[in-house]
Amino acid sequence: MQTYEVCIRRLDAATVQASARSFSVVLGGKRADETAGMNPVETLLSSLGACLLTSLAMVAELSHITMTEVAIRVSATRQDRPPRLIRASYELFLQTDVSQERAERLLQLAERNSTVFQTLSQSVSLSGKVTLGRSKPDHAPVKKDDRPS
Repeated sequence: MQTYEVCIRRLDAATVQASARSFSVVLGGKRADETAGMNPVETLLSSLGACLLTSLAMVAELSHITMTEVAIRVSATRQDRPPRLIRASYELFLQTDVSQERAERLLQLAERNSTVFQTLSQSVSLSGKVTLGRSKPDHAPVKKDDRPS
């Protein structure tokens, strides 16, 4: 069994800092202030996407599948009372040589191995789809060769 710990502290009226091990991220911590940074819900959706991509990379490697570009767009719907997410969906953009059917199977395996997906799917209606080819979210993914060193 694995345990996790994150420490969060308020930096000022608009931001909070979350720290784990030697890493930290500053997040928006003021309700409805879109200038303060990513808010907690956006951070949760980012965690879902990052966990799915991490699981996808593991499953693809074990299956000997090469992926040249991978990105994911996650969206969710929130109800007001009580304030909670009621559904979330994602679109996986994948450039690979495998068929649509094989890509969908790969995604199912990634979902099965994603801690965050498995956790959220217990309380939120989650759905996803795979788009093969060069289609990407508005914020284009960074290719391995383009990352800063």
